[in-house]
Amino acid sequence: MISRLLARLPFIKKTSWAERHFIGVLVIGSLVAATMSLLIGLHQSVWFDEAYSILLAKQPLDRLVYLASVDTHPPLYYILLKGWAALFGWGELALRSLSVLAMSAAVIFAGLFVRRTFGARVALVALPFVVFAPFILRYGFEIRMYALASLIGIAATYVLVRAMQATGKKQWLLYGLYAVLVAAGVYTLYYLALLWIAHFVWLISMSLKTKRSIIKSRWLLAYVGSVVLFLPWLPTFLAQVNNGALAAISQPLTLINLLGIVSFNFVYQPAWQLGAVVSLLVVFVIVAVTYFAVKAYKTVSAAQRPYLVLLAAYLAVPVAVLTLVSLNRPMYVERYLAHIAIGGMLFVGVTIALAINKKSFRQAKKMWIIAGLLFATLLVGTVHLAQVGNYNFQRMQTPTIEQTAAAIAPCDDQTSVVAADPYVAIELMYYLPDCQIYFYSETVALGGGYAPLSNSPLHVTNPVGSIGAADTLFYIYYGEPKLVLPTDFRSVSQQSFEALHIQKFSAE
Repeated sequence: MISRLLARLPFIKKTSWAERHFIGVLVIGSLVAATMSLLIGLHQSVWFDEAYSILLAKQPLDRLVYLASVDTHPPLYYILLKGWAALFGWGELALRSLSVLAMSAAVIFAGLFVRRTFGARVALVALPFVVFAPFILRYGFEIRMYALASLIGIAATYVLVRAMQATGKKQWLLYGLYAVLVAAGVYTLYYLALLWIAHFVWLISMSLKTKRSIIKSRWLLAYVGSVVLFLPWLPTFLAQVNNGALAAISQPLTLINLLGIVSFNFVYQPAWQLGAVVSLLVVFVIVAVTYFAVKAYKTVSAAQRPYLVLLAAYLAVPVAVLTLVSLNRPMYVERYLAHIAIGGMLFVGVTIALAINKKSFRQAKKMWIIAGLLFATLLVGTVHLAQVGNYNFQRMQTPTIEQTAAAIAPCDDQTSVVAADPYVAIELMYYLPDCQIYFYSETVALGGGYAPLSNSPLHVTNPVGSIGAADTLFYIYYGEPKLVLPTDFRSVSQQSFEALHIQKFSAE
């Protein structure tokens, strides 16, 4: 009786368990994701893309910006990595921690976004589908810009929603912050523009629905502001579009690759690698997510429905745009879409929460079982990620440069290392910073990701010419040996670490 009377008093606010414990559970969830990602990451060898990030971050700032300008990606992440390493060092734990921290913060913003739009209970139901998503965990430890792009993307989405709900000066401030995040996103990863297109499409649909002027909208001014902030880099971006640095790794977004987006996010396997059993799991995922999406759309309130559409657009619009672009130019690389995975997994979790809608297990037994199986599929993917690590699906290789370098180190004045090409040389540089690493290339002037080695004095021709006064030589290569080494050296041993091989030579 007393508790009922107190609950009616205007200064007593009755809150649910989810609301009272939301922040604590959210922080725990982000820490769980960070711990899993970091533990997996610290068992992986740094590979070319990561070694390239480190190599750029070690350059003077002006050269860093120049090298980024002749490659594929913008410079902001490399600049942040440089500052981070200046504070915490160049060890793998420190370097991977920057990405892990960004991923952990992205989980926090994801939870805050869902709580604001759908409530604390829905947010807590959705949280595990982000925390245990293998694709998010995979690029949470990568020494690249993908985790930072995920953070900027979800943070901007949260700020945008808050701006739309605000009024007066606060709204102007939030739209200003949104403009900065949009610009920072494109300075981090160009593919984040696909998410900004999704936001733009959603904002137009909201304006049309409410019959508000698009031209006079404050969000349009925010986009104008973001474009102004990006203008200094625009000429460089336009030059990068056709500089050929993307090489041959990009693919069209075919039906197989569309299916691969699902398989990567749930079982961390490309579609072409799926066996019969795992293929059935992926089909189950597609059917189950569609089932929950339909149920959720029918049961969600009119006020919340636009935010459900926003989450759907988070994944669907970038994929649709990239599919259309692929008709003219192949642009799909699975990791370039890592930043939209968080929106996709939020959509899965939110639709499950909305479809079940406080129903007990007895009331919605079928839906609870399907949701449990979906989550179990995610756990299968997380286990698979821990097993395969940072496997390179473009080169079909497990990175083993750390083990290879350990077989060579330490270097001294009597030891020389010859890499078969610039790719191998850059991979070796992180683990063998004190070695002189010679490399072969058909051209002296190099571009793209090899630009840091352009016109290097360590460039050698075939057959290999002068390599100093060394009496021990290590030749490192993928595939088959192609270089002709000096005749005064004889092969004394050979080792292989997966696809990477070492031949040791000694001066006669």
